[in-house]
Order: sequence, then structure tokens, then C-alpha cells
Amino acid sequence: MDPLKIVVAMPAEEEFMPSISRWGHEYVWTKKVVYFVHVVREDVYISDRGVEKILSKEEKENMRQHTLDFIKNKASEMIPLSVFKKAQFEVIFAQNPADRLAKYAKEIHAGMIVVATRNKKGFAGFFLSSFADRIISLSPCDVLVLRPK
Repeated sequence: MDPLKIVVAMPAEEEFMPSISRWGHEYVWTKKVVYFVHVVREDVYISDRGVEKILSKEEKENMRQHTLDFIKNKASEMIPLSVFKKAQFEVIFAQNPADRLAKYAKEIHAGMIVVATRNKKGFAGFFLSSFADRIISLSPCDVLVLRPK
């Protein structure tokens, strides 16, 4: 694993952005390359014609481009400009997003995955989200879980 490669599991929900942004501005980025990745859950269904995907190729490409624009815009607010210029951006479709993200990290030999989790209160707050839990169990590298303040 390459400690200079960091995969940020980029959420689509605004509630996660402050914790990632706070981390992004405090992290020491010397010689690091960041990969902002959003994995879209790709649903399929079984019909009399077999397994079919819910989105058409055109809908999927449209969603990919909108999501890519979104994560690039958010990432530009989260990290220094010098790091942003070298950053990589990916939108991936998969039936199991956590499994696919862990596989992606392994493919690029990442040294760390950064994932944000919800701010749960009370007893539920002792546990991470199921996405974060799954990433921790599957990750080929270190995982940094960011909780909101």
C-alpha cells in the first residue's frame, strides 16, 4: 500500500461535508495524492428477461457527470488548491458501494481511506454507520472515520 495515496469516500449528503472539510484543511498534504470517489448504488431487478439494471446508459452517464461535478465542487472547498490540482475524481456504479470502494482502494494501492459517518446520538452514537463498518472490515489499508462535531 502506498501511504501517499488517500481515497476519500465522497458522500452526496451535505451533512457529511463539514467533517471532511475540517479534516481536509487540517491534514498535512505534503507529497500526498487524494482520490475523491463516490460510489453510486446500482440497483438491478429480476424480470422474465433476466437481470436488468434500473438506469439506462444515458441516465447513468448523466448521473455520473452531475455527481462528478458535485464532488469536484465540494472537494475544491475542502483541500488546498495545490492538492486539488493533483486530485483524482471517480464516480463508480456498483451494487455494493462499500465493497467496491474497498476494491478500488486495493486497485490503486491506497494507504488510507477516509470516510465520514453520521452524528448519531445516545446509544446509537457508539456505533458507526453500516457503510463505515463495512469499509473497516474490507479495507486493504488504514481507515480514518470522521465524525461530525
